[in-house]
Amino acid sequence: MKLFISPTQFVELEKDQELLGSDIAIRSRSMDWWGMFGYLPDPDPVLARLGLGLEVYRNLLTDAHVWSCYDSRKSGALSCEWEIRAGGDSQADKKALKIAEESLARLDVYQIILEMLDAPFYGLSPVEISWSYEGGQWLPQKVEGKPPEWFVFDDENRMRFLSANNMTDGELLPVGKFLMARHHATYQNPYGERVLSRCFWPVAFKKGGFKFWAVFTEKFGMPWLVGKVPRGTGDPDRAQLLDHLVKMVQDAVAVINDDEAITPIEFQSKSASADIYERLISASNREISKAILGQTLSTELDGKGGSRAAAQAHLEVRDDIVEKDKRMVRTGMNQLLAWISELNVPNATPPEFVWFEEDDVQQDRAQRDTELTNQGVRFTAGYYSRVYNLEDDDFSLGAPKTPDKPTGKEFSEITPRQAPEGPDLADQMAGRLDAEAAGPVEDLIEPVRDLVKDAAGMEEIRDRMIDLYPDMDASDLGVLMQRAMTAANLGGRAEVIDGK
Repeated sequence: MKLFISPTQFVELEKDQELLGSDIAIRSRSMDWWGMFGYLPDPDPVLARLGLGLEVYRNLLTDAHVWSCYDSRKSGALSCEWEIRAGGDSQADKKALKIAEESLARLDVYQIILEMLDAPFYGLSPVEISWSYEGGQWLPQKVEGKPPEWFVFDDENRMRFLSANNMTDGELLPVGKFLMARHHATYQNPYGERVLSRCFWPVAFKKGGFKFWAVFTEKFGMPWLVGKVPRGTGDPDRAQLLDHLVKMVQDAVAVINDDEAITPIEFQSKSASADIYERLISASNREISKAILGQTLSTELDGKGGSRAAAQAHLEVRDDIVEKDKRMVRTGMNQLLAWISELNVPNATPPEFVWFEEDDVQQDRAQRDTELTNQGVRFTAGYYSRVYNLEDDDFSLGAPKTPDKPTGKEFSEITPRQAPEGPDLADQMAGRLDAEAAGPVEDLIEPVRDLVKDAAGMEEIRDRMIDLYPDMDASDLGVLMQRAMTAANLGGRAEVIDGK
């Protein structure tokens, strides 16, 4: 058999069949692979330069700003809701779903997700599973994160555990024992990329800035005290006056001879020099925020301020990072569910771990309930308590409130035989719509009119209009337009029928 790769060139598949099915460019055959210890060295440039391990990055979490960003990024995924869905509709699929739900109910899933979310910071997060055989089923008894520095990769990118018995090559991990969450792992770097590696130097410069700032403040924060003594004063008298000056720094009182003098010297022009250290620390914090969160406005505001549009754009970047973290966790959890299903119901499609946001679900449910209510459905108090997690005294059920302003209800009273007669039906209905829409339209325009009147310029109108838009209620106008279109439709039908 021949495989043509161009009109005139081909490959003999029988001859090169083994070659086509194997990898040529592999680490063990490359010219730069040396494998002194039998495994791939960690390529992290910061750790390689310092000659240290991951404890360097753990120490970075003692910095207040690093910890704030670290906790904020993890909270992005942890604040979302999750559920397990069946892989199919067969009895085997439903059985696998039931076993998976019972298995996760025994585990601290929150802690498992929390430990998986360490992968972006340390490159990878190994999670070990301890299985137990109970009631004829294999169930995960414990799922626990382990330190990533205990693991290495060999020349085939297989993960190994550096044990006390095998510190050179490591022990190859068995299948079904470890979940592996990795961040931007590649063939060249299976250890993954570490965002804390990008924070090391900003934190180092930041600590130096704080140190020099403290020294500067101590040196120039208080006035200098200069003691003046008569010419020819001996060293014992000078030392005694110096001792008085040292005590004055804390007590602000001293007793001196009448031929001595103490003069304070203040530094009025040093504030600009002190700002250099503050700007260095702020710049370091911004670099840390960008490395971990992808933006800065959600953790601190620039001294120059920022528009709401810019802040929203930055938050959208952070949402993308949260979605990436959620996909990483979903992959690991789906692997756990696949192993549970394979061990207990081999012929079933494994269940699926799914993220969802509770606010979105509630919004969709509320919109559905509103449409059903408009169609005449009336829900009970028990329904609202159960579905919306409300207490009995949080609400009361009654007749819908009638709006004070015109809503165009007259249109709903028009039937085909009551439709305006004559060739000017559209004109008559347009005039009625214009009159009844005056109130709702005025309510929409009034906030915009006030905004334009109070705004200092077009930029302020633009920024404040974005904030104003969500509060503009056009529901009355929408109901009015819907009823007007229905009435026009029925009126047109009536004309056709009468014409016949």
